[in-house]
Amino acid sequence: MRDHRWLADVPLRFRARVRHEPDRSYAVLVEGPEGEAQVGVTRSMREVRTVAREGAARLFGVPTDRIVGEHLDVEIPQPPYGRDGQWVRIVSAGASTAAEDVVNHGAAGQAHWYSHEGAWFVTVAGFGTAIYPGECLDFAPVLSDVEVAELESYLARSPRPSS
Repeated sequence: MRDHRWLADVPLRFRARVRHEPDRSYAVLVEGPEGEAQVGVTRSMREVRTVAREGAARLFGVPTDRIVGEHLDVEIPQPPYGRDGQWVRIVSAGASTAAEDVVNHGAAGQAHWYSHEGAWFVTVAGFGTAIYPGECLDFAPVLSDVEVAELESYLARSPRPSS
């Protein structure tokens, strides 16, 4: 008969958080048996949950499939390099191949932090609002007077997203 006493030391919920690094990568920290430990770093917001899941499995010595999504809480604070309501430029579609993401590449928009997704709502004149991870945005764009006027006009007629 197999000994399952070690299961008593494994939590039902696993907690992780992201620390935004100066190079705009994401350090992933997991609350383990010995306290919080950094389990990895990624440059893609889409990979954060995978890094957290694999790291929690290593820390607790359990199979990765034991840590399913509904048992993993990942806290992603607003990064220090962006602020609500600022102008941004979309510089990458990331891993997305969606037509609207590719069309918006290079477009200027207004960003609002969306904490639930750990990403930014970006409103682009004529296209609406979509969610983008920080690594897809330039937070210090140079916008032309025409771009600013189009955005201000579009935003004046649009509902504002809320976090």
